[in-house]
Amino acid sequence: MMDKQPKENPARMHAKLVEVTEFSDEVMAHVQRLLAQYTPNRSPFLKYTLCTILNSTSSHLFFLRPEHTNAQDQAEEKQVLGMVTVNICQTCSSPRAWVDDFVVDEKYRRHGLAHTMMDQVLKFAHYLGAPSVMLTASDLRVAGNQFCKTFGFEEYDTNVYIYRMPIGNKGI
Repeated sequence: MMDKQPKENPARMHAKLVEVTEFSDEVMAHVQRLLAQYTPNRSPFLKYTLCTILNSTSSHLFFLRPEHTNAQDQAEEKQVLGMVTVNICQTCSSPRAWVDDFVVDEKYRRHGLAHTMMDQVLKFAHYLGAPSVMLTASDLRVAGNQFCKTFGFEEYDTNVYIYRMPIGNKGI
């Protein structure tokens, strides 16, 4: 039986999730850079979209930043090693947590940062009362699917449907 406990960061890089609560051009640049690595052929990411996420009580954007103990390294804390969006939706039956935009900067991959990020995401969702956390991973994302399974996520047997809105609704 697979171990369901969150994994510890197996490598030497230490990082922490920091919730982004205010818009800045720097925040926008980090989001655009990481989204380009996550989904290269997407529609442009708009300032309006970021502001909507930041002003939402149900959507939470986090940056993964280096965690340092000495003052010399604190200048590096402005670095963004990754990001994730956690959406909490209250339904009649229970809160639902949904993870999206989960990406570690390609320069920092293979250092255990995805484990660190997911561990902190699960603690956040648990704190907000979500009984489970859901995410999707395309079959083409082999490493992402393997990560989900090794972290303790199970495939959920259900159909997911999508209705594509007319082109005029893009960018919201």
